[in-house]
Amino acid sequence: MNETVLKLYHRMPPPMRSLAASARGWQLRRARYGAATQRIVSEALARDRWSEERLRAYQQERLAFVLNRAATRVPFYRAQWEQRRRAGDRSAVDVLANWPVLEKDEVRQEPEAFVADDCNRNEMFQEHTSGTTAKPLNLWWSRDTLQTWYALAEARWRSWYGVSRDDRWAMLGGQLITPAASTQPPFWVWNAPLRQLYMSSYHLAPALIPHYLDALVRYRIRFMFGYTSSLHAIAREAVRLGRTDVKMAVVITNAEPVLDHQRESIGAAFGCPVRETYGMAEIVAALSECEYGQRHLWPEAGVVELLDGDDEAAPGQAGDLVATGLVNADMPLIRYRTGDRSTRATPGPCPCGRTLPRLARIEGRIDDLVTTTDGRRIGRLDPVFKDDLPVREAQIIQE
Repeated sequence: MNETVLKLYHRMPPPMRSLAASARGWQLRRARYGAATQRIVSEALARDRWSEERLRAYQQERLAFVLNRAATRVPFYRAQWEQRRRAGDRSAVDVLANWPVLEKDEVRQEPEAFVADDCNRNEMFQEHTSGTTAKPLNLWWSRDTLQTWYALAEARWRSWYGVSRDDRWAMLGGQLITPAASTQPPFWVWNAPLRQLYMSSYHLAPALIPHYLDALVRYRIRFMFGYTSSLHAIAREAVRLGRTDVKMAVVITNAEPVLDHQRESIGAAFGCPVRETYGMAEIVAALSECEYGQRHLWPEAGVVELLDGDDEAAPGQAGDLVATGLVNADMPLIRYRTGDRSTRATPGPCPCGRTLPRLARIEGRIDDLVTTTDGRRIGRLDPVFKDDLPVREAQIIQE
């Protein structure tokens, strides 16, 4: 949303803001969900219990398609392989180890070169993201890519936890839905097509949080999804106030890891389990936490490597999370260094019965917080970097 449109939106009375959010929600619902959604959900849930051999074969078949498409139809990779061939390199294109690691700066500098030449970017969905390192990226998805991704999220970020997109839910996110200086509710908008109460993560002052709690009750919210730090701020105040009327089926976190004291506080406040998830706009890797606290990777999302330098990290050793996306074959990112680190989980079956590969805790997504004079603790400041500014890296300092 550009600055002029945002100013006009912020001048609207709250009911009109919800109407605007619902109009946008209608567009998003049409874009994200389609006739194939339920089939993709069912197939993903079936794969949860495939054998390791069957999962590996499934990944390798899709990987071979993505690698060959990247080498022949994507300008950045095609030029790279043509140069290698001229130098006498006859390495096989469909062997992942033959591809170099891709750095964020390479994608940031020339994002259009990563879109396949048989795609029209004007007909694709464009996403701007600062990522977790404040390095702005431009990304493009086809409708099929978008719908596949949201179907996978429906399977593993909702179905695993007994909820669905048909439930009324709240999201604590980084959209500037309420003027930053506002001190009077509402600090949210109701997005009717998505059945979503979108709540601002920028107004969580202790004096204002009771309004959030009242809204969760009034809108009959069944589950919450959002930044861990924002969810924890609400939970901590709910416990302090002795509020026992705000109950959820589950609280699902994203973008930030869940620390033990945060999990305990959120669970106590809302009387429900807390489940950690991991994903990114580049859609090259994702995971979901099962009921036994194990973090399962999505095999459809990408092939994940943990690298120590150029080599695979030793068992039990943390490595850079490098992923090759399998969903978005129209803007494929091959051996993409995400900026996060992790460790393989201890081998062996998971008590939940799912056979998906597992990672230990994700490292590198812990944000510092800016504290305002009224007690708000703001940790997701990436909207600062989402305009088309020539920013390479950024740091925010609070004196």
